[in-house]
Amino acid sequence: MTFGIVAAESEIKFKPKSKIEILFAYNANSGLFNALTDYVHRQITPSTYNCNLCLITYDNWDRNERWATYIDSLPVEVNFTYKNTISQYKNLEFEVQLPMAFLIENNNVSIFITAEELNSCVDENALIDMFESKLKKSGIIE
Repeated sequence: MTFGIVAAESEIKFKPKSKIEILFAYNANSGLFNALTDYVHRQITPSTYNCNLCLITYDNWDRNERWATYIDSLPVEVNFTYKNTISQYKNLEFEVQLPMAFLIENNNVSIFITAEELNSCVDENALIDMFESKLKKSGIIE
């Protein structure tokens, strides 16, 4: 799926220390059937949908424009995966409660944002504020 979002210029300064990646993992499965089922669920009963990250970061079929522009402007690699593909992406040695975000630095994987933290976000503004704060606290950006 291609997203027609143009990245905005970022004033965020990157502190290059090593190969760093942030991996967000949705509490949803990949695939066309799952995407259709999830879409219908989000539209009919969003309060019972189990992936707050999906609810915040997607508008119907495409990524939320503000979220997408922010992610594309970051000077660090940010990727996304699904619960049925996360074990193929990286070998994780801790319990995974989704949705969550991982920090991958020099092939070491750690929890960057917990499911509880992601589920506490009410909209993309809260998610962006929390994410940026964590990036700054961890020294990834200034």
